[in-house]
Amino acid sequence: MEKVLFALEVEDGWPPVGVEGVWCEKVGENFQLKNVPFFIANIAAEDIFHAIPDPVNDHVFEFEIVKESGHSVIWLMNNIDLDITEFVDIVKALGCSYEEFSQYSLAAIDAPPEVDVDQLNEVIDKFEEKGINFAFPVWRLD
Repeated sequence: MEKVLFALEVEDGWPPVGVEGVWCEKVGENFQLKNVPFFIANIAAEDIFHAIPDPVNDHVFEFEIVKESGHSVIWLMNNIDLDITEFVDIVKALGCSYEEFSQYSLAAIDAPPEVDVDQLNEVIDKFEEKGINFAFPVWRLD
């Protein structure tokens, strides 16, 4: 596995970083994403994508999805410092993976295609009502 660095467009201070490194495996001339991104939109875990890192700084500025994995990405922002242990336990029990970027009160959730979307939506709705913010940069569950 190797880290692939994606250049991020920062606007009004967001995202709080200019580059995100994600773990990938080489698949021929392409890459397969092996973790859930915090700031890279339009790509999910296990997607196979084509990208040519910039020869000067080795950052990816553009990519093309070659094969979608069926995974979805959910971003969570906990600006109210709510205890979300219950949320984390439920999404993990549903088969999702959960990664935290505690410095910015963020989490990234990988929802595989076999997850029970009704149960997932139920827990998201419950915590949204409590004040947690969610974004869905890749949603492939139906």
